[in-house]
Amino acid sequence: MDRRLDWIVYKGALAVALYFAMVGQVAWLHYAVTGFVWWTLFVNVCGIPEGSASRTIAPIAVPQASAMAFDLSVLAALFLAHWYWTAFAYAISCGCLAIVQARATSKL
Repeated sequence: MDRRLDWIVYKGALAVALYFAMVGQVAWLHYAVTGFVWWTLFVNVCGIPEGSASRTIAPIAVPQASAMAFDLSVLAALFLAHWYWTAFAYAISCGCLAIVQARATSKL
């Protein structure tokens, strides 16, 4: 699958799950979104120290403005839902992913 299409499907699934968890009041999706965000944080943090995962996480060719707009909208939605710890975990995960991707491009 194309890396950009992979990003769209990945982020689209997160957006749909977040929508149904907040607007549709589907209780189990709250736990699924929270678990997914914390799992993503764990994976990204584990990739920083040794750089072992940085070889597998390559930058995705998505416009930076689009990625930033999506991340900011997810953060806003998480804060509006009063999921503060999940919002902080998502923000830290995005930051760690940026560090890992920067290391991956510097090694190329």
